[in-house]
Amino acid sequence: MRGWFRPVPGTTGGVAVALRRWSAVRTGPTGDAILDIIERYYPKRGEVYVTSGMDGDHGKVSHHYGLHHRSSPTAAIDFGVGANARMGRDLAKWIEDEFGDLCVELIHTTPFADDDGFYVKNGKKIASYGAATDAAHADHVHLAMSAAQVAKALERLAGRTGGAAPEPARKRAPRKAAKKASTPRKTATPKKSLPATAFHTVRPGDTLTAIAGRYKTTVPALVKLNPVITNPDLIQVDQRLRVK
Repeated sequence: MRGWFRPVPGTTGGVAVALRRWSAVRTGPTGDAILDIIERYYPKRGEVYVTSGMDGDHGKVSHHYGLHHRSSPTAAIDFGVGANARMGRDLAKWIEDEFGDLCVELIHTTPFADDDGFYVKNGKKIASYGAATDAAHADHVHLAMSAAQVAKALERLAGRTGGAAPEPARKRAPRKAAKKASTPRKTATPKKSLPATAFHTVRPGDTLTAIAGRYKTTVPALVKLNPVITNPDLIQVDQRLRVK
């Protein structure tokens, strides 16, 4: 089940507005600092929401789980935009324009003819991450930064808005709701369990019923986890769906 946190009122640069997030999202100190950038300075921060931090399945090695870039610890955050391509491009373009040179990774694919997507890898702009990865990042913006980069970005943005750099990221209380997401696994056989948050990329021939059966859930549950689904009989190839 998903749990939202209501935004705190505030619309001016430097005033934090808490982003909505899925209940299972977990973040550490560097991840919280990345969120501070968006919460304090992104003009349209009320639109986006957080779908993943240290949680979920991102492969064995990922900045989501914490690595290092130039000896500084890293973290990665996924910002959901669903089917709203304009919203995703706005966020990715703002990041690229304001502190694109301070990103370890930036991945977002758009359908617009006047841009080629937003791709940064190991601190350098690239043309693509490959067809599969590009397609998987059409419904969210992936941002990875190091703690040192975050500090520089906050200082830069504070200077541009005429205010002092904000304090380091706020400590966030543990999310009790995140435990609730893993409750169904208690009755499962111990052969193989899914992480608290899991995603499925729609392949040719997939149906919501088949996907629900594969992940031992129901169609109504999938629709509730994915508000972008307005018609359960209509899903698109390469669409990234949350299944847990």
